[in-house]
Amino acid sequence: MMNYPIYISSSSDDEDDEVQEKPMNSQQPETTTTIIKDERRIYEAALQDLNQPKTEKDLPHGVLSVPLMRHQKIALEWMRQKERSYNNCLGGILADDQGLGKTISIIALILLQKLKSQSRHSKRRRSRRSGGTLVVCPASVVKQWAKELDDKVSLEHKLSVLVYHGSKRTNDPVELAKYDVVVTTYALVTNEVLQPSSSQRRFSGALGRVRWSRVVLDEAQTIKNHQTQVAKACSGLNAKRRWCLSGTPIQNEVWDLFSYFRFLRYHPYAERCFFSQRIMVPIKNNRLRGYKKLQAILRAILLRRTKDTLLDGQPILHLPPKTVTLTKAEFSPEEFAFYKGLEAASQSEFKAYADAGTVSKNYVDILVMLLRLRQACDHPQLVRSSEESAVEPARHSDFTSTKIKAVMETLQSLGKQVKTLVFSQWTGMLDLVEYNFVKNGVTFRRLDGTMSLAARDKAVKEFNNDPSVQVMLMSLKAGNLGLNMVSASHVIILDLWWNPTTEDQAIDRAHRIGQTQAVTVTRITIKNTVEERILALQETKRIVVASALGEDPGELSATRLTEQDLGYLFFGVKQETL
Repeated sequence: MMNYPIYISSSSDDEDDEVQEKPMNSQQPETTTTIIKDERRIYEAALQDLNQPKTEKDLPHGVLSVPLMRHQKIALEWMRQKERSYNNCLGGILADDQGLGKTISIIALILLQKLKSQSRHSKRRRSRRSGGTLVVCPASVVKQWAKELDDKVSLEHKLSVLVYHGSKRTNDPVELAKYDVVVTTYALVTNEVLQPSSSQRRFSGALGRVRWSRVVLDEAQTIKNHQTQVAKACSGLNAKRRWCLSGTPIQNEVWDLFSYFRFLRYHPYAERCFFSQRIMVPIKNNRLRGYKKLQAILRAILLRRTKDTLLDGQPILHLPPKTVTLTKAEFSPEEFAFYKGLEAASQSEFKAYADAGTVSKNYVDILVMLLRLRQACDHPQLVRSSEESAVEPARHSDFTSTKIKAVMETLQSLGKQVKTLVFSQWTGMLDLVEYNFVKNGVTFRRLDGTMSLAARDKAVKEFNNDPSVQVMLMSLKAGNLGLNMVSASHVIILDLWWNPTTEDQAIDRAHRIGQTQAVTVTRITIKNTVEERILALQETKRIVVASALGEDPGELSATRLTEQDLGYLFFGVKQETL
């Protein structure tokens, strides 16, 4: 006998309760949800209002502990309307720039629904459990979500909140359904939600056995690759309303959007064949027209404001200025000799693959070669010690990399009163910088993916609250999402990532609501290396994002690194000209 998931209803008694969706993994009888195959309805709805929405909605006085800003009131009304829409999905993508307060907008939406449910329940007996918003977020911001849900709501209107994490968490879905908000991680959703591709059916964990009133994916770019287990698991959650929060909804290519559309049940584009035929093919055939169509499709479900957006001629947010400086340093003679030797060997190996026509077959090996070149730009010891700690050999050498030297000089010029965030994508580089901080008496804290949630939370609090802590050393992957670090007014980016939005997110840990000081950013690169080519690729990706979101008339399209891209990265010229 097969075991099927048991779904516990936790939906509210709103007027749209009759709209229920069939769980992706369930073989229960299909409900009456209509899948829109005809694009015209969506397209025409999107074209009705091409201007920035301006209708506002606010909560009654005293519900929130802080007032909503105007753009947040607009977001609240927009989300309220989307949750009542029957033309497409019940929900959408709130894609406001990092630091504009997407979290409090969602909290306001949850409170609005609760107030409405309480009013209705006073008049009639509810037939189902109320509440039930599931917030899925990176592990690094679980505690911050819990704190925001507590701090931003007045005592009289507190929400019941459960942080669903740790070995002692409940496995009872009925218990989960009691809370207004459950906060959990992408990792737990991946582990607990039955995925439609599973060959053997089994019981879902507690998260997969609740019919959520609303699911919110914070930092939704986590699911951008629709083929990953985390993307499939999130799509498998059983929910009435669905939201994606991301300041960077497109990171690599337009295909990133497909995973959001599938999660949102945004038909017909939630089906791969439709997405390809109705979005990707038009862009390929006529990029300008194709991007215009994509902008219209997004208009129906996406709200995006940047820090530069104007409302009635005024900035939506008055932040202190941000200044970004690109520092192009030069290698020391010994670093230059090491890098050139590594580069020559890599070029030779890549050319052999290209001549043999086996670039695709050796794609992973080629990326590793690129990784080593990028690491050599930070510190040769990262390449020499790729399989061991980079710190121990460094302890017995007076050698200091150009980048670490630049970090120390920058900190010295800023003075001890300026708090600084230092980002690197490699923990080995963080180890080397940490060694130099200890050696030079720099007071710091550290945050990376190896640390527990409690340790990360402690490090953030100490950095923000202790005046003597000058620097926070942060992993780019673990520290670029969601964290509020407005106590810092300077940011140092030690190494470049293929996607510029990852760096933008890191910078926005400091340049966001609550910042009172001017923010300065130092991006450190090395001249005449692979990093100069990465800078060029970053600009290409920026144009793609701007084209898709209607922020720029550019017509370029980014894809997986091609053979031409790889040739450019290694040689600085397109492969066909070699």
